[in-house]
Amino acid sequence: NLQPKKGVMKIAFTIDFEDWYQGIDLPFANWKNLEKRLHIGHYKLLELFQKSNVKATYFLLGKTIEDHPQMISEIINEGHEIACHTYSHPFIYKISPDEFRKELQKSKQLIQSFGVNYTGFRAPYFSIDSRSLWALDILKEEGFTFDSSIFPGDARRTGIPGFNPKIQQLGNGLTEFPISTVKVFNFDFGVGGGYFRLLPYNFFKENLEKILKERHTIFYIHPWEFDIKQPKVSGVNRRIRFTHYVNLYSTEKKIKQLLNDFECTTVTDILNNQ
Repeated sequence: NLQPKKGVMKIAFTIDFEDWYQGIDLPFANWKNLEKRLHIGHYKLLELFQKSNVKATYFLLGKTIEDHPQMISEIINEGHEIACHTYSHPFIYKISPDEFRKELQKSKQLIQSFGVNYTGFRAPYFSIDSRSLWALDILKEEGFTFDSSIFPGDARRTGIPGFNPKIQQLGNGLTEFPISTVKVFNFDFGVGGGYFRLLPYNFFKENLEKILKERHTIFYIHPWEFDIKQPKVSGVNRRIRFTHYVNLYSTEKKIKQLLNDFECTTVTDILNNQ
């Protein structure tokens, strides 16, 4: 693997490792009845990373570790970085500090059986905001060294408008690598996910190049975004439904272009070489 040059701005390529039903706020109790389709996006991602010789950071759900230990072994064996995404994908501002700590401890216990430990964390739905800043101290107490949960803008359900978008050390010693955002009209769009599928690739690329002139950036995607035939669920909020299902057919082609056009690596690689 090529060693990164200091001073060259890169993209931390991150995966929120979830199945199709885990990111649309369906009750945890219902998950067991829903079709497991994680393997579809999982193997596409592994293949894309192998072809482009890229290592990424996987934010793993504890429940996914339980359900798919073989896939977790494959991610680790390929040399990707693993990080924590809670056990059951709650909005952090909807749970108590005690519940949050239990989510972390359960997730840490599950990954330790693979002989590895977590250093990084990302909140589901980027839900560390002004209502849940207490979570950052719990992360520090639980041994985490970096967080990538804060959306510096208005993401409707979450976000901290005006938050410094650069990698920074927080008051408690935790390193924060905020979600990268671009302005589209008056809206803050995250660099990844539904926003990535919605925007034309060239527009996205130009905005990414602008950010990279100033600082390292972070990109995120989910395995289910490669799964064109995933089930449609009724009764989900219209806006969430739209961002979940929009342009799924474009994901693979756009990711190939992204990996070809930019230098991508793990979060820790960037933090160690900035």
